[in-house]
Amino acid sequence: MDCVARTLVSILTATGKALFREPSYLGDVVSAIWGRLTWSRALFGLLIVNLVWTASLFLCPYTLPPGSTPPNLVGGANIVDHENIWETFPLYARIVYTVGDAQCHQLWYRSFLLNGNQMPIDQRMTSMYLFANLGLLAAIFARPSTSTGQVMLNGLPEFLRRRLWKFSPDRAGALVLALGLIPMAIDGFTQLSGRYESTPLARVLTGGLAGFVGGLLVGAMLVTIRQFSLEMRRMYAHMQADTASLR
Repeated sequence: MDCVARTLVSILTATGKALFREPSYLGDVVSAIWGRLTWSRALFGLLIVNLVWTASLFLCPYTLPPGSTPPNLVGGANIVDHENIWETFPLYARIVYTVGDAQCHQLWYRSFLLNGNQMPIDQRMTSMYLFANLGLLAAIFARPSTSTGQVMLNGLPEFLRRRLWKFSPDRAGALVLALGLIPMAIDGFTQLSGRYESTPLARVLTGGLAGFVGGLLVGAMLVTIRQFSLEMRRMYAHMQADTASLR
């Protein structure tokens, strides 16, 4: 147990050094995890907000009687065009469905049904939000750096990092972003021709990949800001110490 706890605490710290001199209890591991989660309060707060929103997407259909959402629902993206429907819902469901309406076309044939009700946003966007949580978590537990690309690399599995090591951190980060977004762009824009209709599996997979990479990018940016702030503080503290020693 001592060896496992020491190893986990070492992995979870930003510097690779143990937070505790003698980690020997499960509480030490829990403390290390909590410390890593809250190392950047902005990133942790964003994770909580996204988790709450993602959970709401799945919970809201169950807060309504089956069949509350109309069949064959069709709308436009970036516009609230079904407010007359959502205003009949209880407050919680009304808010979630209205926000979903504002960002998604809510096409019935591209959306999942839960409890006999259409989900607030379509399959692709639902997958994006769901997997964005994993991207944020990957950034949280990645080794910090003042380079956003380096943090993105640090958040990837080892076998992917080995294949990207030959690129500079910034180029590797841009490549990861491109590889995450291009499949969704191809699948989504090809539908605009009217000759192709994506499948639910394709929408979930491409949306999930884009969501993970998007969450990783945003998380890496916040980690970079936090790490830069800490290094500036250390530099300022050293300058003050050097000044004091010369007096």
